[in-house]
Amino acid sequence: MKKRLLSILLMCCMVLTLLPTTAFAEGGTEEPLVCTCETACTAESMNASCTVCGADGALPENCGKYAAEKSGQTGAPDNAPVITAADVQALIDALPEAETISEDNAADVEAQLEAIDEAKVQLSDEDFAVLDFTRYDAAVAALMALSGEPDTAFAPQTANDHTHCYCGGSITAGDHASHSDVTYTAWDGTSSITYTNNTAYVYLTENATLSGHLTVDGKTLYLCLNGKTLASNGTARIQVKNGGRLVLCDCVGGGTFKGATQSVWGGACIYLYASTLDMFGGKLTGGKVTGKGGGGAIALDDQQCIFNMYGGEISGNNGKNYGGAIFRKFNANMPNTTGGTFNMYGGTIKNNTAKNGGAFFSTTGGTINMTGGTISGNTATMNSNDAGGGAIYMRGNGKINISGSAQITGNSSSLDGGAILMGWGEINISGSAKINSNTASRWGGAICLRQDSNQSTMLYMRGGEISDNRANSEGGAVHVFDKDCQFFLYDGKITGNTSGDGGAIYLNQEPSWLIMQGGEISGNTATGNGGGVYIYRTGSVCQLYGGKIENNKASGKGGGIYINPSNSGQLRVGNEPLVQNNTVSGKANNVYLPSGKTLTIEIGMSEGASIGVTTANIRYPVAFSNSYKKDYANSFFADDANARVEYKDDQRLYLVSDAPLVTYDVTVETEGGGTASASPETAAAGTEITLTAVPAPGYAFGHWEVVKGDVTITDNRFLMPAGAVTVKAVFTAKTFAVYYDPGDGSTPQSRSLGWNDYVLAGVSDPTRPGYTFLNWMYGSRPVADNDTYSGLVQSDAVASATLTAAWQLIPYTITYDLDGGTADGNPTGYSVESAAITLVNPTREGYDFTGWSGTGLTGADNLTVVIPAGSTGDRSYTAHWAKQHVHVFDQQMILPQALKTPADCTHDAVYYLSCVCGLVSTDDNQVFTAVGTALGHDWGQPRWQWVGFAAQAVFACSRDAGHVETLTADVASEVTTAPGCVTDGVRTYTATVTLEGRTYTDTKTESIPAAGHDTELKNARAATCTEDGYTGDEVCRTCGETIRQGTVIPATGHDFQDGKCVNCGTADPNYRPAKPENPGVKTGDAVVLLYAGLMLLTLTGSAWVLGRKRTR
Repeated sequence: MKKRLLSILLMCCMVLTLLPTTAFAEGGTEEPLVCTCETACTAESMNASCTVCGADGALPENCGKYAAEKSGQTGAPDNAPVITAADVQALIDALPEAETISEDNAADVEAQLEAIDEAKVQLSDEDFAVLDFTRYDAAVAALMALSGEPDTAFAPQTANDHTHCYCGGSITAGDHASHSDVTYTAWDGTSSITYTNNTAYVYLTENATLSGHLTVDGKTLYLCLNGKTLASNGTARIQVKNGGRLVLCDCVGGGTFKGATQSVWGGACIYLYASTLDMFGGKLTGGKVTGKGGGGAIALDDQQCIFNMYGGEISGNNGKNYGGAIFRKFNANMPNTTGGTFNMYGGTIKNNTAKNGGAFFSTTGGTINMTGGTISGNTATMNSNDAGGGAIYMRGNGKINISGSAQITGNSSSLDGGAILMGWGEINISGSAKINSNTASRWGGAICLRQDSNQSTMLYMRGGEISDNRANSEGGAVHVFDKDCQFFLYDGKITGNTSGDGGAIYLNQEPSWLIMQGGEISGNTATGNGGGVYIYRTGSVCQLYGGKIENNKASGKGGGIYINPSNSGQLRVGNEPLVQNNTVSGKANNVYLPSGKTLTIEIGMSEGASIGVTTANIRYPVAFSNSYKKDYANSFFADDANARVEYKDDQRLYLVSDAPLVTYDVTVETEGGGTASASPETAAAGTEITLTAVPAPGYAFGHWEVVKGDVTITDNRFLMPAGAVTVKAVFTAKTFAVYYDPGDGSTPQSRSLGWNDYVLAGVSDPTRPGYTFLNWMYGSRPVADNDTYSGLVQSDAVASATLTAAWQLIPYTITYDLDGGTADGNPTGYSVESAAITLVNPTREGYDFTGWSGTGLTGADNLTVVIPAGSTGDRSYTAHWAKQHVHVFDQQMILPQALKTPADCTHDAVYYLSCVCGLVSTDDNQVFTAVGTALGHDWGQPRWQWVGFAAQAVFACSRDAGHVETLTADVASEVTTAPGCVTDGVRTYTATVTLEGRTYTDTKTESIPAAGHDTELKNARAATCTEDGYTGDEVCRTCGETIRQGTVIPATGHDFQDGKCVNCGTADPNYRPAKPENPGVKTGDAVVLLYAGLMLLTLTGSAWVLGRKRTR
């Protein structure tokens, strides 16, 4: 307790001694210096006026601007305020509204924009992403408009890396109505993609080619094409599977994916299985299906697949059999399975091709929701087996909804459904949607409705427009083909369509239905019958309860509605329909009723209904309606100006006339060769007149001309006007082709002749090498100069005749001058038809034949003469000779052809002797030895045999295994690894032999036992008063390894006597010698002595306490 009190007292004394020092330091803090440079200092130029950079010894690194520029920032020095996203947003929000920007404030706005640009670069990508640049972009656009720069010069703001909304930054459609920016990671198109939480955002940095499939399996990939091209290597494509999602965009424009063209089952660009594709931009092109699937661009291979198209383009793909652009899986085992969805909000699908479904194909149903975008220029090429669908082919209980601003235009089918062929399902058309300018080679210029598995198709039109479509045969707009298929027309417009029959609509099988309660069928044209509607089969029903059928026209009958006379098609009316202003050949013809046909008033007619009627029978009165209890004569009118509608006692409506029946004559004239007639020759106005024209031999009927009367002739018929008619049958002379075959395999020449023209007039005799022309032949009959075409062929049904030239072969001679030689077998004659002839060379005793000269040859050394097949003309040949040479074999020539016996290891080569002329002897007695050509041995490496530490080397020649040499080796030894204390050493024995100047060696080793450790004592030291000692370590002298470690010897402590240690001489801190008397203190030194006393007391007390603790 006493020691504690003493320690506290000493502490207080120390505090008192420090008080004067603390007082001196009070108020001495200095402010740090701040760099004031506006530009960065350099080693050569320091800013002397700056308090930091102008100080002695300042370095460029001390400059605040130097550090900012070094880091790539243009910001202020370290003590400048930090720029935040809120600061930049405040600058953006301070911009004026775009409408208020003018020449007067343009400079101020530019300055504001520059300030924003300088500030935003200091933000991180995360802070940049939260900024709203709407006001900024509008201001930039307004300045561009003032300066006359095009809008395309303005690019949306992007982050320091690649940041935009996943739509690419410009799409607002469907379920994507607002933007939220994300940052994309660079991708080169070939490396792997890293996913975080199963999601990745990447943008293409360069054009690239896929070496294998890009597979998105159960993950989500946002891919921005960034204006670049990603191409298949021929087989690779993008695969999205098992709940995966691909979001495709292109923020720059021009980005493209080029699809596969080899070994493609379906989906040459993108293949989906139980997955989703969102397409906002880019182009899918160049895909080509080669297998049994389809979809030149995209395959939806599962009912759960969803394709959302907001923008971009799918073009130039080939789906082979099914779906030029998109294919919904065809499953032959489940034809009625439905599923899969295609939502089209925008974008374009164009110029794709397939046999069925130029753009889209599905026989397993699914749903198409089209609220925007365009499907155009696609082609279905198949023209048989129920093919078609220039844009869309769908069966299997599917649904097609077309609304909004969607447009299907300019597509074509080689069979049915220029835009859509639908079998079993439902089509809905509404809004401002348009199906226009499509063509079908047979039925349904826009739409063809079919059955599938005995299930029918319904078409509901509640708005939109079907216009300017064309079918070459039936139904310019819509062909309702199979039974129970129905077209419900509530609103919308069907206009400007053309066809053979049914300019707008054709009702075919029974029952097929048109239920019209509104809308408009107008301005359509049939080159045959039914400008508006054609009702064909018994049971086909056209039910008119509202809407308008007007201003349609036909060349045959029924400008508005036509009922086929051979069947019992039905026209049912009620409520308030309008059928008016429809024409045939410019005359009123609204509803055409064949003889015996009537329309049915099914429900009461409303005020405002108006239906024009024409009956084939014009011998009025003619009943044209069923029996109905109420008089609706005011709802109908007669197309014939000489008739009117009347309700009679039998409760039926009639066309009646009070005018007497007047008949008029028909006169028929002819021009050219032929006869013509009219039936009947006299008829009342409105009677159908049938014309007949029979051409004479050599003539064909050309056309009818109307000489007198206001009529139009169609299919050799016209309606008799109220006046006489004169018509002319114009016959044209036929022309016939005559071919002149020269008989030499070349293409025959031809001439066009009339029926009675001479076939050889102006024809020159042909020529042919090796032949003499005799005459022309028609079959087996020779042709004379006075033969006409009619005289040769007898019938003008024979449109052409071929004359063949007859020829006689010319013989040629071959003569020889053999100059004393003989040759057997050479011919003396030949012709152009002879096979190729090779001359036999002659022989002559004592001479060598040196060659031919003669016809077609150059020089006299031609040893081989061939007369090619097809040659002509007489020929002569002369033989040439040289006196024979006598061979003497005395030349030693080392030639490959003279080798008799090749050289080996020990023997030289042997050759036949040669003649100076180069001929080699074959006589074994005429040989010589080529000295020095022996090859010698090729020993290679020996096989070593060790016995103990003695060795032999066994050599075998590689040229002859029978040549063997065995040599005893000289063996030397040396220690190659010295033994250690605990490790063995190695002694190596080296065996050496020499053969034919070359030395060969081999080695063998043995172990040398370890030597063991040789130890000594190290690091030993004695203990002292204050330091511990150590017994020492046992260490090997050879390897230095510590064998045994020593132990610590404790310190001995001090032995104090008379104030110091007797062992080490250290002073005893507790030693107190006797104190001498104090002589006194001067009064003036009181303060100093007090201060010194306190210090001494403090130090002494501290030493005593420490000493006591040390000696406890």
